[in-house]
Amino acid sequence: MLIIKLFIEFLKIGGFSFGGGLGTLPYVYEMAKRTSWITEEYITNILTVTQITPGPLACNIATIVGFKVSGLIGALVANIGFITPAICCMGVGYKIFNKIKNNNTANKMIKIVRSAALAVLISSSLTLFKTAFLQTNKTLNIRSIILAIILFVVCKKSKVNALYLMLISTILAIFIKV
Repeated sequence: MLIIKLFIEFLKIGGFSFGGGLGTLPYVYEMAKRTSWITEEYITNILTVTQITPGPLACNIATIVGFKVSGLIGALVANIGFITPAICCMGVGYKIFNKIKNNNTANKMIKIVRSAALAVLISSSLTLFKTAFLQTNKTLNIRSIILAIILFVVCKKSKVNALYLMLISTILAIFIKV
């Protein structure tokens, strides 16, 4: 029964999330609250791990959550649930898009969907920032904020690979207990 519930949860996430991997986050947070399989802090940890592992963010999230809930079978089932809506929609969507790509009404609708996806991304980003920059007693974690600002500036001003910055920040976080 747990496997079926896992499949259905990720089927819903895959079917209703727009905007790429980060667009899935509000649904993952909502699933976490509803099922108690994972916590908000665990989601933040998942995001950290998925940034240094290959593959799409959302599939990595499905794999990690599925594995935590039900082992290797859970990881497989969560991924199948997540990608099923996309596979079904791609074939149908391609045919429809080719017929409506020059239709002004359709183009306006696509812009509206983009706006909605942006709102979802902003919402999930705020939740992520709250988890990353607030301590358990709801005070700001100044060290984390300073580290994030420094790494952002270094990333923007230099040609250092972001992977190296993540590794450096991990080492710094261990030593300064961020």
